[in-house]
Amino acid sequence: MTHSKKKIMKKLFLSSIIVMLCLLFTECDKQLDLRPLGQLDELIYYQTEKDFEAASLSPYSTILNLYYMQDVSGWYATVLYPDDDIVPPNGQSNSLEDFNWTPTNGNFNNIWQTCYTGIARANIILDKLPLAKGFTDVSKKARFEGEAKFIRAYFNFLLAINFGKAPVSTTRITTIDGAKLPNSKPGELWDLIISDLNFAKSNLPPSWNSTNTGRATSGAAAAFLGKVYLYRAQWDKDNTYYAKAITELSGLTGYSLVSFSDNFDINKENNNESVFEIQFTRGDFNPWLPTDFGAEGDQNVGAAGTARTILFRPSCGPNNVCAPGANGSGYGQFQVTQTLQNEFEPNDPRRSETIYLAGDDFIGEPFQSAWSVTGSTPSKYIKGDILGGFPPNITTNDERVIRFSDVKLMLAEATLLGNNDVAGAATLINQVRRRADPSGTILADRSSGSSKDQMLKFLIHERRVELAFEGHRYFDLVRWHRAGLINIKTDIDFGRATANQNWSPKNLIKPIPQRELDLNTNLQQNDEYK
Repeated sequence: MTHSKKKIMKKLFLSSIIVMLCLLFTECDKQLDLRPLGQLDELIYYQTEKDFEAASLSPYSTILNLYYMQDVSGWYATVLYPDDDIVPPNGQSNSLEDFNWTPTNGNFNNIWQTCYTGIARANIILDKLPLAKGFTDVSKKARFEGEAKFIRAYFNFLLAINFGKAPVSTTRITTIDGAKLPNSKPGELWDLIISDLNFAKSNLPPSWNSTNTGRATSGAAAAFLGKVYLYRAQWDKDNTYYAKAITELSGLTGYSLVSFSDNFDINKENNNESVFEIQFTRGDFNPWLPTDFGAEGDQNVGAAGTARTILFRPSCGPNNVCAPGANGSGYGQFQVTQTLQNEFEPNDPRRSETIYLAGDDFIGEPFQSAWSVTGSTPSKYIKGDILGGFPPNITTNDERVIRFSDVKLMLAEATLLGNNDVAGAATLINQVRRRADPSGTILADRSSGSSKDQMLKFLIHERRVELAFEGHRYFDLVRWHRAGLINIKTDIDFGRATANQNWSPKNLIKPIPQRELDLNTNLQQNDEYK
């Protein structure tokens, strides 16, 4: 019997038991205690530490749903196509890349629904914790609350930077009308994120044992909080948040910079530079998947991964010159813009670990520029990764959400813009550069005697080459534009004439999905898309 059939049989068995118990306990008065129609309900659970150990994984596992897409949609396309590092293959039209954003775009709806699913799962835990009577040690409740609030903050942050005034949901929704939430008020979503992360920082452990690898830590909460303060300083144009960002980011301990390539090696996941990363798996142990499902001896079976390998790997170029495994092990959907190729300084060791250029080793043979319309495809995350197994066409190389190098660069930015401390920013930027080039002979230090404007340009460069394809770039451009530090329309080349022509300030935010507007009359479209 297959694993899926076992799960179905188990569910049917449990359902039968429930019905039998229901009939047993209602036999005396010949009536059922029916809940009102239109009201949601769940079985009594959430009483003991064991209950919450299992339930606490549910919000984590929702994050995995953002990434498991094998077509040109979902998280990667939505986040990478709008930036100036990636273009579609062979001049193909793409509404995300071309900034032809509409409320009916399914990619936006996918992000919206996944975020609110994760928030709902976190809210159930937060609602049930105070009612739980079976804890042998009630002090453990704070840890479960901290985890749920960390994940809720994660999803609310995605809503804030993608959709702006998305609704705030802080309690378990039990009625249909209760789900019809209005837009949040200005700053309301940011306030909740900050409150949740402050609680998480104070109540999560600094580390976990090996059976809980990947769970949120106090350090991850502090780094995330620092990032939120940095973003809010620029979204709200309020420089007081820079000081708060500095406090959080500078206080982070227990992490260190490792070899740049180690950060994207599937065999070196969760290393000392990793502050928070998404745990993927192919049928082996994964703390983000429930450990108590399936038949005995069959626990933790399942797969959670991404299609990054086949989306990043080259396929066939404009003249039908094809890479090894084209259309089998590589779809070639993401091609590297010329501007990113030019951004790397000569011989920067990070270049070959980030993008392929002609002559680089590609699965045992030289990379050919004819495989790509731009002459280059990404190499980050996929060098040495192997396709195969079941399910097919996925890679389980973890997504590094926050790295310590990102923390240092965010701290450099807050230090520069908040304190006008050029020398302090230079020190932090140079630490990242020296890690990339330990010899110090290729990447020269940035001078502490530079002007503030020049150091900002150095910082923008460093974030681009250090963090390419990690999901930061377009959101960086948006916040810098909002803060008046750059003008996207005049300063940024997206690598395609259509994208350059179409971009306008409305694209600083995404439209609220039409499906949500149709279902919820209390919800209003963002002003930019009315």
